[in-house]
Amino acid sequence: QRSAVPARAESRSELSVCRGEENALALVHEAPGFPCWAPALPRAAPGAALRVPLPERAMFQIKQHNPTQYGVSEWQLEEAQVFWAKKEESLALNILKELIKKLDANWFQNDPHLKLMYTECLRLCGTWLAETCLENPTIIMQKYLEKAVEIAASHRGDNRDELKKGKTKAFLSLARFSDNQYQRIENYMKSSEFENKQALLKKAKEEVGLLRERRVQTNRYTVKVQRELELDECAIHALTEDRQRFLCKAVENYISCLLSGEEHDMWIFRLCSLWLENSGVDRINEMMKKNAEKIPSYKFLPLMYQLAARMGTKMMGGLGFHEVLNNLMSRISLDHPHHTLFIILALANANKDELLTKTDAKRINKLIKNAPKEISQLDVDRMEAARNIINIIRKRRAYMVRDVEALCDAYITLANVDATPWKAQRGGISIPADQPIIKLKNLEDVVVPTMEIKVDPTGRYENLVTVRSFKPEFHLAGGLNLPKIINCVGSDGKERRQLVKGRDDLRQDAVMQQVFQMCNTLLQQNTETRKRKLTIRRYKVVPLSQRSGVLEWCTGTTPIGEFLVNADKGAHKRYRPHDYSGFQCQKIMMDAQKKHSEEKYNIFMKVCDNFQPVFRYFCMEKFRDPAVWFEKRLAYTRSVATSSIVGYILGLGDRHVQNILIDEQTAELVHIDLGVAFEQGKILPTPETVPFRLTRDIVDGMGITGVEGVFRRCCEKTMAVMRNSQEALLTIVEVLLYDPLFDWTMNPLKALYLQQRPEDEADMSSTLGADPRACKRKASSDDQSFNKVAERVLMRLQEKLKGVEEGTVLSVGGQVNLLIQQAMDPKNLSRLFPGWKPWV
Repeated sequence: QRSAVPARAESRSELSVCRGEENALALVHEAPGFPCWAPALPRAAPGAALRVPLPERAMFQIKQHNPTQYGVSEWQLEEAQVFWAKKEESLALNILKELIKKLDANWFQNDPHLKLMYTECLRLCGTWLAETCLENPTIIMQKYLEKAVEIAASHRGDNRDELKKGKTKAFLSLARFSDNQYQRIENYMKSSEFENKQALLKKAKEEVGLLRERRVQTNRYTVKVQRELELDECAIHALTEDRQRFLCKAVENYISCLLSGEEHDMWIFRLCSLWLENSGVDRINEMMKKNAEKIPSYKFLPLMYQLAARMGTKMMGGLGFHEVLNNLMSRISLDHPHHTLFIILALANANKDELLTKTDAKRINKLIKNAPKEISQLDVDRMEAARNIINIIRKRRAYMVRDVEALCDAYITLANVDATPWKAQRGGISIPADQPIIKLKNLEDVVVPTMEIKVDPTGRYENLVTVRSFKPEFHLAGGLNLPKIINCVGSDGKERRQLVKGRDDLRQDAVMQQVFQMCNTLLQQNTETRKRKLTIRRYKVVPLSQRSGVLEWCTGTTPIGEFLVNADKGAHKRYRPHDYSGFQCQKIMMDAQKKHSEEKYNIFMKVCDNFQPVFRYFCMEKFRDPAVWFEKRLAYTRSVATSSIVGYILGLGDRHVQNILIDEQTAELVHIDLGVAFEQGKILPTPETVPFRLTRDIVDGMGITGVEGVFRRCCEKTMAVMRNSQEALLTIVEVLLYDPLFDWTMNPLKALYLQQRPEDEADMSSTLGADPRACKRKASSDDQSFNKVAERVLMRLQEKLKGVEEGTVLSVGGQVNLLIQQAMDPKNLSRLFPGWKPWV
């Protein structure tokens, strides 16, 4: 029977038992009194099958050599964890309860080691009881988790790392438990079942009111109706009280967790999420007012966009929500002005484009991705709050604020210069003499906005690269709105390229870069993904107003479309001159647009037969040394794997060949133009049918093994990290989705911009000729439908992170396999919009 166990420990429980064995064995050898001559115990191979006697044998050895103090010892805690990992829950819980009993009698002994163990036992027992639902939530909270926090908090004065970690874990466990209970009640109160209950209650109230009005004589029926009404009202009241209690407990302990260490800083997202969705609850605002002051301000930096978007001056939230928020924003901005000033100025300058540039009526007829937004009362309010904060910073850093304002105004003015006259010009174009940007010199307090600045928790910020000047000429980048490429000279003498964009809301790109940053943090924390250097390439995006911004130019990169299908020097033309040209393929697929899917599939297959992949030549051309070539091809494959899985999780769409760049030095991919996210590509006129871009050319670049080996393994490792970080990811995305300034939903204008087809031309002019207010009303219907879309997005994200595909729960390997199949399926590729170039 033993030999029938599969050779690879697949399930998490088996792996954790193997880990339990290793921990147990390590404990044996560290045990005081363990004879140094004792033979080393056989260690389990990390991937070995589950051999039940091994942990027991290890535990037996430990018991022989490890003395107990007050009848308790660390090995007992280890033993409980081994049993829990083996799914023997009741045994594990019994051991813990015994330990707690013994420690209960002795915990007043002033031994920090015992205190730490007592805290850990209570914490684990509470967490396990909650997982198995073997105890009432209130009892779990009071008897175990709150007690663990109480004992952890009594470690004052002792600042050893071990104790600090134990304390932080205790706070986090109580916060997570309370939060889960709060979410359970919240979900129930949103359910149709609860709505029906409310409707019945309303009916019953009306009935009782009628009975009283008509002075119906008390009988069995009237007593029954009144009694039921009282019971229902009590139940709902109790539920509301529980919701409030668990909410306050969660907020209080998230704050304590963030105050007691750096290990769990990611939970700042959940704390802010709870605060923002309960901004009308006075108790929460009081807690934030009292304690948020104590949380180091740098911990809030990843949330600057989302916090700033909620600023205001009117009392829209509860008791002083805006007062608390604005004070917090002022504190963060004074401590870290280089990270915050541009964000706050972008809000103060929301409609600066219209003021700085006299746009003529004709230009509005150009097709733009985001319709001009109407300034609402909320926007005015936010602008006023942002200006107040800028004035606070101005008192402390007058020169910095003055220069940053001048720089932003200069960027916005340049962004709105109509570049149509120079459209055909290939080389450098002189920046017009009246442009303020060429007059800016030696801004000693202003950092180069497109550079990443490492956060300094102390807020000192020394030796920063500041803006010295700008080169007097610009180049034009491709695209409908003709963005301008300029060179900024830093105080270190280096030139840095920047892309200045007008008539485009860059906030979406900035927020997606924020999510990539979080995903990179998660990938960095995992050993498997860290040793494979799995990360997503990022670039800095700085929105300057609702309509313009500046981006870091990815130097040394080229769009994969440029390398592969450039009409003059593309690799397809050079290596396979007798194949169809890119233009021919595009025309054939465009003509097939209206045809039936089966016919379209046959045409697509014919195009593929006459257009063979050539991307393998990229690494061969750029890296002539075999060892370097091999290293870069590996880096490319890993980069495709990481960006594919993270892109799939975030529902990133519009991955055509001009939106994916490849670095000519490192061979890594850089994804740009991230405006289509959270599966909004599925609702385009021609829906996107693949989870990520894995066309034949992309696979060709990976070498002879294709998607097998490195690519598949890196996808699985990335997916495992994403799935294990489910709570953190959901929390981060939830905060972003409800950001009032993050316009991630698809609207007709955006869809038209992305998939412009001849038949849409007439429709387009009528849309643009229409009253913009009517457009606005149509584009953003009421908040309720928006919330439903956001909830659906979060639900789908949750499904992906649980491995639910097409209604079936899959393992990590199974899920990755399905996605690879979907991405490479010619049937799916043939249905895509021809502009996506699925044959490349």
